Amino acid sequence: MPCSRPTLVAVMLELAVMLTLTTRLCADDGADAEPTSPRPRITAVDAAEEKEKEKDPSAPGLDDAAWRKTLDSLATRATARGHEALAALIGAWEIPEFTDRQVVVTIPSRLETPDWIDEAQSPLWGEFVAARRRHAEATFARAVEAAEAHDRPRTREEQRVDSEAGPKPLARRGGEAIALLHRTLRDDPDHARARAIGSWVKRGEDWVSTSVAKRLDRGEEFDAAFGWLPRGRLERYRAGERYESGKWVTAADDDAQPRTLKKPWRHESDHWRIRSSAPPAAAAALAAELETSLLIWQQVFGSYAWDPAELERRFKGRGRMPVRDPYAAVLVPSREEYVAEVTKFEPAAIRSDAIYWMPTKTAWFAVMPGDGGGIATAEARTIRHEGAHQLFAEARTTSPLAGERCGFWAIEAAACYMESAVPTPFGWTLGGPDAGRVPAARERLLDNGFQIPLEELAALGRRELQADERLPQIYSQISGLADFFINGQGGRYREAFIEYLERVYTGSVSPDSLSQLCRRTYPQLDDEYRRHLAR
Repeated sequence: MPCSRPTLVAVMLELAVMLTLTTRLCADDGADAEPTSPRPRITAVDAAEEKEKEKDPSAPGLDDAAWRKTLDSLATRATARGHEALAALIGAWEIPEFTDRQVVVTIPSRLETPDWIDEAQSPLWGEFVAARRRHAEATFARAVEAAEAHDRPRTREEQRVDSEAGPKPLARRGGEAIALLHRTLRDDPDHARARAIGSWVKRGEDWVSTSVAKRLDRGEEFDAAFGWLPRGRLERYRAGERYESGKWVTAADDDAQPRTLKKPWRHESDHWRIRSSAPPAAAAALAAELETSLLIWQQVFGSYAWDPAELERRFKGRGRMPVRDPYAAVLVPSREEYVAEVTKFEPAAIRSDAIYWMPTKTAWFAVMPGDGGGIATAEARTIRHEGAHQLFAEARTTSPLAGERCGFWAIEAAACYMESAVPTPFGWTLGGPDAGRVPAARERLLDNGFQIPLEELAALGRRELQADERLPQIYSQISGLADFFINGQGGRYREAFIEYLERVYTGSVSPDSLSQLCRRTYPQLDDEYRRHLAR
């Protein structure tokens, strides 16, 4: 791999709070890259032909109960033998069960063995790895079952005959399937079928996204400070040179040149291409947060990108493995410059410091003053909010008029929900009564009595909602509503809310869609929401 990443075992032992996806900060494209030899094209893994390495095919999968007993036994034996670090790692491996929030896990690029595992600890470590793989098999079987659990989509003729009732909700468990898929890979990073479903391919010993594989196949090189660079440039960059406008210059001369959006620095991460008039370090920090947003979004909303039947095909090994172009983002060095640029096409941006502009599929950000604890860039919660807008808009075919007629609140609610990510030793949690803007929603509801009925809220289009003088209170309420629909009553309405988002973004939503999908009247949902925040 072209970079080093913190190991998962180190995260578990040191209780690190974040595994930042590797980002790449790239200079302008040049013409001096050396030609590369042909590389294997990216293809989906054939589950029937791919062999799972170092597994005993006769070993049964471990269900959750047997898995916990196995972990307890292994941790006890490690303690008895004086292997305290190994016992701590095994004891902390199982993720706590949450009923009021979602879990997002970090996935290493390969199975990692701690450096401190010596000959005496190796047998127990091997048993731990074998148990993880058996548990992964049982988890994966549940993921496949969940992916298959959906209704047959109605034909156009069936929808035409029943046009007055509108599209009926589909029974589906796609979100559950995606969550279980990632749990599978946390236990067994080398699970080939799960990797194929998630569009990972193997390069060397590591599993990487198809976007990264494409770069590696072209011979590009990476450094966290500079990003993906054409073959042959990295060593000179590390030596203090930069490639600019077809020639090599010193880093000092390059940094001294004033930058504008007509002549920007260009920074690239695994999945984003950033034009920046802000310093390169600020763009690198932005890219890191955007990549983290993608990792979180894929596990929380990943099923949104696939119709239930297509998701099932992927889980059966028949789905395609797409390679998409990078997402686009722009970073400017101050809010003043941001307002000057963005109000040229969106006057309402004067009230913001970031925006996702759907017509050009570009996320705009302003560097905001830092707290002195790191590199100043856009605020993390703002990056996740606008990153969510970008991912929802571009993950599937969407309508350019999404939310214009009705349902706009859900677009903003899902983005606000992404702000609630809280780092943990295993990754992140999202949602919960104490996260994001939910406490403000509770205060405004319970103390101030502020609540717009869902029937009224669901009927509002973008212009009506954004022009409402109660906008700050509305944003608090929709943040609380997002937590309710995603986590309330153990996730009862989670799949319905994701299907509602699909309808909003594809332009097939109606004012009563959410009520139909949840199979509850709006007054009933209003009452359940109040009880959710009052709990």
